[in-house]
Amino acid sequence: MNKGLFILVIILLPAILFAQNKADTVPNHENRNGPELKKHDDLAGHAFVFMFNASAVFYTSTDPRINNFLNKYGYTAQQKIPVGLRIEMAGIPFGGKMIYSLNAGTIVSKQDISTADVLLGIYRRFFETKKLWILAGVALGEHFDRIVLTGNMPPSLDSLAKKYNTTLSLRRNGFITEPAIKIFWYPLISKKFQLGLYTGIYYDLDFNSRWRVGYDPHNDNSFKNLRRPTNVSTEEEFGWVFSSGISICF
Repeated sequence: MNKGLFILVIILLPAILFAQNKADTVPNHENRNGPELKKHDDLAGHAFVFMFNASAVFYTSTDPRINNFLNKYGYTAQQKIPVGLRIEMAGIPFGGKMIYSLNAGTIVSKQDISTADVLLGIYRRFFETKKLWILAGVALGEHFDRIVLTGNMPPSLDSLAKKYNTTLSLRRNGFITEPAIKIFWYPLISKKFQLGLYTGIYYDLDFNSRWRVGYDPHNDNSFKNLRRPTNVSTEEEFGWVFSSGISICF
């Protein structure tokens, strides 16, 4: 496991274990206005509720420096509004208000950069009715980019490709943090599951590292870093992100 991601798990683990309160109920002897209050949703009585979310994601930030590089050497640069797919698995312990998630995403619009994001998130339901939930929270994780240099390239990289007689690639990664608000609407509810739609508004802060040049010696994605200067500029990417998709709880 990447060292930074391991540290992230250690930081979030105490919150996962101890921050969750049990389902909000008011005992009869403390409730002077009537009987015990119950949660709206039918799944609240379960010890643990699972969520699965799948969505299309629309990004508003790109890296103009790497786009200049791609355009200069005949590659396909990032689109003005890159479109991605995101899969999220989450849990709601004790039917409470806290939600803990793991999500992974990638950009699928046409470009010569392969991307991936992996994040762990903590959210809280601060508004809910029987069919509507509104959450707020933050996700932290790591961002990965890869460019395979199958076409033209700067002379310094071209000489490396000839020296090692292989196809080179550029890679970078970096820490990402993503505060967000999510809105869930569940028109279909039963005692065993809930099915609905959701939308999210996020603000991504991608702290990209420098580009590294290397190759895959066994064509198995085991990157060998040549530790040579690339002279390819990088830039941190900050911007709004919007998502829309389906959600199921069970």
